[in-house]
Amino acid sequence: MFIFEDKVMIQKSYLHTLLVFLMLGFLSACKVQKKTAVNGDASALQRNVKKDAEPLISAIKTDYILKDSSMIVMYLKVDFENTVGSGLTSVAAINKKFKTNWAYNPVGGIKEKLESGRVEMDANNAELDGNRLYLKIEIPRLREYSEAILALEFIDLSASRKFTNQTLIDFNGTRPNHRYGLFVNGSNRPTFESFVLAGTPIVFKSINGTPQTLYLKRYSSESPAALSPMSTSKRDDLNGFVEDETISFKSGETLNLSKEGTYVLLDSSEGVNNGFGFLVVNERYPRLTQVEDLVEPLIYMSTNDEIKALKETEKFKESLDLYFLAMTAGKEALAKQIIKSYYRRVEKANDLFTTYKEGWKTDKGMIYLILGPPSRIQRSGQREVWLYAQSANFSEIIFTFYRKQNQFSEDHYELVRYPEYGAYWYPFVEAWRTGSVLE
Repeated sequence: MFIFEDKVMIQKSYLHTLLVFLMLGFLSACKVQKKTAVNGDASALQRNVKKDAEPLISAIKTDYILKDSSMIVMYLKVDFENTVGSGLTSVAAINKKFKTNWAYNPVGGIKEKLESGRVEMDANNAELDGNRLYLKIEIPRLREYSEAILALEFIDLSASRKFTNQTLIDFNGTRPNHRYGLFVNGSNRPTFESFVLAGTPIVFKSINGTPQTLYLKRYSSESPAALSPMSTSKRDDLNGFVEDETISFKSGETLNLSKEGTYVLLDSSEGVNNGFGFLVVNERYPRLTQVEDLVEPLIYMSTNDEIKALKETEKFKESLDLYFLAMTAGKEALAKQIIKSYYRRVEKANDLFTTYKEGWKTDKGMIYLILGPPSRIQRSGQREVWLYAQSANFSEIIFTFYRKQNQFSEDHYELVRYPEYGAYWYPFVEAWRTGSVLE
């Protein structure tokens, strides 16, 4: 009996972990203490029920397009929890419940407001679709700065808590995607993802709609998985990218990209510099469902000999079964559970961190896959710090990522690696191999 099923092997659950990560990663930290009734204290119980009924922002995603020399257009996708239970079922109710502000801060991490303002929501710029709010706002463009951090605050007026999102704004529009947004399948708002399903109609267009010649370069790639947190090696991941074709088109023109691969949007056909990279993928992405595609993500929890044996086999399915059965001393039920848990993490890493390559291959994706969502995230300028809470076996674990220049992506982060990470890394890997990390 094979452990892997022939059709869909990975189910899209794991929602709770995703929500926790997104809340910690994209929003500012906010602690809410819950009270429980003591000795039949009915009033305490009522307070607890009321607190549980409060709406909660679980995720914020943003994108922006430069409108002209004086304004930018900001697009937001805000995910709420408990909108129905709290009566938050209209844009007017959200506008009454939350005070929403914006502020520009310097990129250097200095908490100094360069300019700020208030966001008002109505039917003209906001749409509530179930638990998700779509918001479109215009914000002044700072002329004396080339870039700034835009902080968006949602202040819950009745619960005394605040949710914050920060976005790096390039006022020069160095990357073409901030002059020509990517609109998918006829949507009137740009996509918030870095991957598009093959064959889906897409349009790159500006706010003013003026046609401009643009270019897409398609690459086939052998993009490698991230190096281990202990590695001292250096490499250029883009060396494995081979240009296959260049597509010339006009902004506003509908495209149907049928070939999978990495695409880079440019406003010049010569060279590649400061492009916008994204993936064209099959309909199952961010899941991996082809057996041969399931081998490579195992590199983070396998020996070199194990990966070599899996890659050299002609019978991927049988070899993967034997791999997991050998790891669990023949315990089929445990092997199945490890498979489900591990590839759920792969799926979420793809969903969260995909840029010009699959999310699980990035430095963030690697850490997320093995350790899961961090307890806290701290952002400052070009730096992002992931903190994992102290446990019975470890003190607090800290991973630091720096945003690095990359010709395909503005969201490319590299981990600061140390040999000392081995003391934490190997026990987590062993936990996966013994079935201790189950979700």
